[in-house]
Amino acid sequence: MGFAAASVHEGPPVAVTEEERRLARTMPQPRRADFLIGRSALHRAVRAAGTSAGAVLCDGPRPRLPEELSASISHSRGVAVAVAGPADRFPALGVDLELGELPVRAAHLVLREPEQPLLGPPRTAASRLLTLYSAKEAAFKALSPLIGADLRGLRDLRLTPDGTGFLAAATGHPEPYVRVSVRHLPQGGVLCWALLSD
Repeated sequence: MGFAAASVHEGPPVAVTEEERRLARTMPQPRRADFLIGRSALHRAVRAAGTSAGAVLCDGPRPRLPEELSASISHSRGVAVAVAGPADRFPALGVDLELGELPVRAAHLVLREPEQPLLGPPRTAASRLLTLYSAKEAAFKALSPLIGADLRGLRDLRLTPDGTGFLAAATGHPEPYVRVSVRHLPQGGVLCWALLSD
């Protein structure tokens, strides 16, 4: 599996195709900038995984990937990250980067009632909610292509703590499930990635 990052602070994205640049020109800002740095991170991740991909355009909000490739992209505040790998080895991948904050009052949008204890004590609830949100985002990206329309949103996922990360599955679907790894970043950010678990 390959992982890579790109940032608007690097200047014009270099790891993108001309076809992706043409598509980006049809988008409003800041969507255009997010798209370009996301594709730059994706192409870097693809190379890091030892594979290749031509232009990666869009199917709605998702990247239109070649059948032999599995990948996921996330961006936050001018930084993009991507994971990629051969689909036969990594049939489900998800990544999420969060560099902002999430108010505790938004917890009901992310968690169902049985998951509320995962927030922990009030003094750490805001940072914990950001971690739970990011973990669910990564899991959603990995599982939604496998589960389809039954997985409508983050509340349709359930998280179970597992060491330093989580196991995630869709409510009503005991399988498949993904293992979500979590890395806390300086100044309150969080990076999560999800892989199909055995």
